[in-house]
Amino acid sequence: MARPMTAEMLAALQAGHVDVAFLFEGQFKNGTVNIWTGLGPLDYDGKTWTGAGQLLGMTAVEETEAIQASGITISLGGVRPADIALALTEMQRGLPGVMWLALFTPSGALIPSPIVWFRGQMDAAVIQDSVESAKIQVSYENELITLEKPREVRYTDEEQKRLYPGDLGLEFIAALQDSVLPWGSKV
Repeated sequence: MARPMTAEMLAALQAGHVDVAFLFEGQFKNGTVNIWTGLGPLDYDGKTWTGAGQLLGMTAVEETEAIQASGITISLGGVRPADIALALTEMQRGLPGVMWLALFTPSGALIPSPIVWFRGQMDAAVIQDSVESAKIQVSYENELITLEKPREVRYTDEEQKRLYPGDLGLEFIAALQDSVLPWGSKV
């Protein structure tokens, strides 16, 4: 899928040398986490992104011509026991996560307008805790996953009142079930 690219990004790619990083923003129950694959803090979009370096990893973003929901897994290694406890309480299925592809100039300046690389909803979390190290893996499903979910909407008076309290548009639907309506003939 082609992604829109700013003139600055295109010029940097054509120049031959760019540094690439990924920025990840994930929403959790009580707030948002902003981390990136570089070192140290990064200020972008009015937010401070915490550098995770090599500790932050992700699976490949799969794209096909077919309309299907492909997900990714974001992993953070070398976490402390306090981070694991926080992760257990903060993760909630269905919360959004966004991954950007960012380019940097040779001097280390962020080139404006990183590209949205992946956007999805949190699906599952796996915590691998061992004596040597601990790792948190969070799976995100593509936004297209909502196309696979059934829509449970019925054309009943109760459903209409649930969606639009006070609306009487479907109050006679139940009475029409067994009605005989002579269509096109004289009564």
